[in-house]
Amino acid sequence: MIIYKCDRARDGVLCCVFESFLKKEQPVAVYSCDFQPMLGATVKDIKTEDEKAQRVRNALIKSGGIGLLSELFLPLRSFDETRETVIFNVAKRCINEKRNVLTDYTDPNVLSHYDMTKKIRNEVHRMHGFIRFSECFGGLYAHFEPDNDIIDLVAPHFAKRFSSERFILHDTKRNLLTFYDGKSIKTTKASGAVTVHLTEDEEKFRSLWKTYFHSVAIETRKNTRLQDGYLPRRYRKNINEFL
Repeated sequence: MIIYKCDRARDGVLCCVFESFLKKEQPVAVYSCDFQPMLGATVKDIKTEDEKAQRVRNALIKSGGIGLLSELFLPLRSFDETRETVIFNVAKRCINEKRNVLTDYTDPNVLSHYDMTKKIRNEVHRMHGFIRFSECFGGLYAHFEPDNDIIDLVAPHFAKRFSSERFILHDTKRNLLTFYDGKSIKTTKASGAVTVHLTEDEEKFRSLWKTYFHSVAIETRKNTRLQDGYLPRRYRKNINEFL
């Protein structure tokens, strides 16, 4: 058994595809991060080379158009450990059959790809409603902990909604920051802990909102199961009214 280990997610997977065709071998798994090797498996390090990656990229475009690339690599944002393996297998099939196979749900890899993509898009939609901004000195700030790496997919929604405001979105799970200055969006990784100073008005509004939230709730009609379905508990630690 062979396991491919690549050093950069997107181009790394493309180079894994190139290596597989070149050596006529089929790895049992592909990873771009630390993992626990299977017993008896041989781990093969695949170096990222731009030329090889570009050749595979061109082959995929010929197989399914430019749109196939963005759709194919969306699961790289997933927290699922099989993401690289699934993308690798789907990419190979697209090239072999010279077509976009992402609608063939009889293929287990395509089905897994669909499930990951759906979870990512659903979480992006949820974050549009779950993220709470606070007024800080210099602009607005919001922190959240998404399951998937989606901060740059979420930011454009708020840039459009708060077009005249400056804000920072903070993915505390990955320590990623997205800045919006009223004109452009920029995402970077924080080098250390992030300190935020709330305004006095923000503290007052938080208190008022909590009071309102609890006062309008009807205890006798409380439906915990329904609430958990609409607003999973893992997200509540970043939502003011639940603190």
